[in-house]
Amino acid sequence: MSRSVIEPLSISAGSRPFGTSFLPEIDMGVDLAVHDFVETEYLLRGIASVWRHDDHGALEAAQSDVPFCTRVLTRHPASGTGSGLTVVEPLHPDLDSALVWNAISPWLLRGRHSWMGVTVFSPVATLLRDTIDSERYAAVDIPEEGMQYDVLAEAVRAAVAGDLGAVGTGPVILAGMSATGSFCRVVLQDGFHDRWRRDDGRPAIDGYMIGISSGGAGAAGYPPLSARDVEVTSDDPRRSISPRQAVAFEVLSETEAETHERVTHADSDDADGVYRLYEVAGTAHIEARAGVLTNLQQYERRGGRRPAFSIREQPTDARFDLYLRGAFEAMHRWLVAGELPPKAARFDHVAGTETLVRDADGNVRGGIRTPWVTVPTATYAPHSTPSAESEPPPEWMPFSRPEMLARLVGHLRPFATTELRERYESRAGYLDRFAEAVRESVASGLLLEVDAHELLRAAPQRWRG
Repeated sequence: MSRSVIEPLSISAGSRPFGTSFLPEIDMGVDLAVHDFVETEYLLRGIASVWRHDDHGALEAAQSDVPFCTRVLTRHPASGTGSGLTVVEPLHPDLDSALVWNAISPWLLRGRHSWMGVTVFSPVATLLRDTIDSERYAAVDIPEEGMQYDVLAEAVRAAVAGDLGAVGTGPVILAGMSATGSFCRVVLQDGFHDRWRRDDGRPAIDGYMIGISSGGAGAAGYPPLSARDVEVTSDDPRRSISPRQAVAFEVLSETEAETHERVTHADSDDADGVYRLYEVAGTAHIEARAGVLTNLQQYERRGGRRPAFSIREQPTDARFDLYLRGAFEAMHRWLVAGELPPKAARFDHVAGTETLVRDADGNVRGGIRTPWVTVPTATYAPHSTPSAESEPPPEWMPFSRPEMLARLVGHLRPFATTELRERYESRAGYLDRFAEAVRESVASGLLLEVDAHELLRAAPQRWRG
């Protein structure tokens, strides 16, 4: 049973959760009511340890029994029968953003799956309490970094114990992207997974979805447990996913794949630890697609200001999110029906380097062959350069310079009109070949039919001739 105390959070009719799913006055986000879903926010109080590694690399509590109070945000079917699956997301240190929800909300809503987001990072808790909404989040307090593992564990325990209603009744997938993807890797690899148990002894987490995070990327890919800890070495085996009574997927763009090769191993069909690595060609850590998050709007309404940022190049039109949805569907099918997930080729690397092999067009070779790389109208690159107008980020953001952020942003270099016509003769010829590439991607099991229609509808915009 959970050792925590949890209660619904409600201040007034005009008060909304930070990062709420929908702001109706400006039609921003996802209107859950249209999908027969509801959103509920809770306060969660408990105790946690501040974790570090001892001299032998084992988990050690640097301090125990530290009180905390955090917030838990849930979205689940309002009526009828949900699937029972819950995706649990530790919210990102950049404005407590739900990056996984942003990418897969259509899949969650279609499948009537539940979602739970948890504030776990100490600086974000302070931002919520002191800047974003001092009334609503007056009690929120995570005193120190290193408590985030126990904070999340208490939220998961509350869910599987039935304290959150429909959330946590079936399989639980822990999912993160970027910094929170790395967080999920640490939970699985550093022994927390084995500690988090249900009342019947089973692991509380059934699956791990680690998005756009490289285990080989130093402290970014495997962060120290706390300020009282040090980074594990570059050859530490924990950087490479191993079977631990859970299914685990790593889904990477080109950006992360550059440094990830040295910590990868073959896909596994071991019943106690199914593992897949999916590397999505022509994608980048940050892409320019429209999102559904409301965090920045709410932050700026409270007087916050995000620094100006843009890149010199043309932003990418790649869609990593569509393939992430396919990965979630494959994991769900394994968890509920034992259907083995599809396998995919890895990127080609120049031997002994972090350089990806590229074809004559400059596009990556290997990996999941996306339609915009199979039938290209541009060269896709995973790194960019900041514009002259870009400003330094504030202290709470996980980047210290615009150049660091720009390195994560994808861009494209369009082919000349003459090149397009030499390849495809006409727009009609291009669209026919693009549609064929989409069908092949669907047949691979890594792009869902319903999401393929998004690519087909946008395909005419890729023709720049």
